[in-house]
Amino acid sequence: MKKIVLRTTLAASLLAALSASAVGQAPAPAAPPTLPAAPAPSPAMLAIQAMLRELQRPDDITLPATVRLERMAAQRLSPATAEQLRAVFGSDHLYTIERQPPRPGQVDWRLAIPALRHAPAQGTAYDWSAGRLDFRFNPAGTTAVLDGSWDTLAIEDATSRVVVRGMTLASRQKRGADKLWYGDARLAIGAIDIKGKADGVSAELTGLGANATLTGRGKVADIAYDGRIGRIAVAGEQVDDLRLALRMVNVDKATMRALSEAGLRQGKALDTLTPQQQLDALKPLLRSVGKAALARGTAVEIDEIGARYHGVKAALKGRVAVRGGTAADLDDIKALARKIVARFEVRIPVALVREISGTIAARQAAQQGKPDDPQAIAQLRQSMTDVVVGKLLGGGFARMDGDVLVSVVEWRNGALFANGKPVPLPTPQPPGAAQAPVAPGPRGQDVLQARRIDGSCAMPDYPDDVVAGDLPLDVMFGFVVSADGKVAAPTVARASRFPDYDRAALAALAQCRYVPALRDGKPFDLATTWRLVRTPGTARP
Repeated sequence: MKKIVLRTTLAASLLAALSASAVGQAPAPAAPPTLPAAPAPSPAMLAIQAMLRELQRPDDITLPATVRLERMAAQRLSPATAEQLRAVFGSDHLYTIERQPPRPGQVDWRLAIPALRHAPAQGTAYDWSAGRLDFRFNPAGTTAVLDGSWDTLAIEDATSRVVVRGMTLASRQKRGADKLWYGDARLAIGAIDIKGKADGVSAELTGLGANATLTGRGKVADIAYDGRIGRIAVAGEQVDDLRLALRMVNVDKATMRALSEAGLRQGKALDTLTPQQQLDALKPLLRSVGKAALARGTAVEIDEIGARYHGVKAALKGRVAVRGGTAADLDDIKALARKIVARFEVRIPVALVREISGTIAARQAAQQGKPDDPQAIAQLRQSMTDVVVGKLLGGGFARMDGDVLVSVVEWRNGALFANGKPVPLPTPQPPGAAQAPVAPGPRGQDVLQARRIDGSCAMPDYPDDVVAGDLPLDVMFGFVVSADGKVAAPTVARASRFPDYDRAALAALAQCRYVPALRDGKPFDLATTWRLVRTPGTARP
């Protein structure tokens, strides 16, 4: 399924690259060499990249956008690229660019994507509706309005089928004296349906949207991004209201422009440069970008990373910056890491831990053939909740704010802290180095005490004589909470002055059910005591 999900980016790649080229924002610089674990580009992606390279090759971002569109409209693809497109899509006619009838005070163009249906006997099938992207410029070509839509894109191969519905793109931009385009762009997708054929896994994403804004302030600019997914449903589970909202502030305008122009130059040279050569060519510029970021105080502000599960939401916000960095630090990654300052506030409701634990507990019960045992599921859910909450609170890595776990995670001076407590980081081992055995901790380490399940039992009312005389009562019991949460071997460890009541309370205690004690996350038999005390004025135990 991974391969076909990657291919759904073709739509965005085509529309975004063509529209950005038209209004003056050059494509991003070439990526660093592909990591060994990354999948190879698909034939479809390679074909699209070849087409975009030819569109970029004669491009000149110093020209007005309308002139650039005229050049793109007149351009014809090379026979090699046309054949590459036909081999994948069954057609090399993937788009047209045409001037629209003139209207007062503006120049209109339309990029159209004709409907296509290509279903080869073997390989990947593509089926999409007609799409459009309209450009409107002022006569000077310094303002641009983009509006686009694409109703349906379907991609299917032997393993899965992906359908993307309801795509829209809107942008309002103005070119500044520094030749950067300021404004905002909004992309929305109604739904993405993914259905696996081999594994039977299906997923549905609805209400997807992203908004990007570039604003200028003197010699710096701020870039804001706000991405959302209304709902993700996979294998019977659902996550709602996913959001990633962040801002990059104090970005040097001059280096932004230089990076954009370098990206365009490299885009024209992709056929002649290897990935390593592209990276080597960019190194001097990347160094100047780093120096400018240090000088300007560039930082990343995370307004929110959050999601909702079963109606309960977890969220994170924070900031990442470099404090006291110098140009020399750019040559020493370790030195630079020590000057990175990051602070995040993480808020996770205990109810969310309980909901996730309940889902896991239900699945485990089903696997064990006990899907209809609510008591077992409740015990396991509470056990897992206790383990997570207990380790965070007991270890000092979080605090409680009402019913919410709160942890302030910081990176400073090359070290990680949670709620002010150092978090040990793994020490890298040289390849082939033997791992030293870890000695077990002392007995009792990572132990969570047993906890009675509310409502599982009830103590008898106090004797009438005790209540009438408002007398104190004090009795202690000894017993074992077994690994299955039951009370074993209950005894009266210290009797009160009312033996009948002691025997009745002992019988009631034997009916109680507990979340068992946990050591290193595993239940075990725990011998314990419980003291029942009545103070004057108490009506019930």
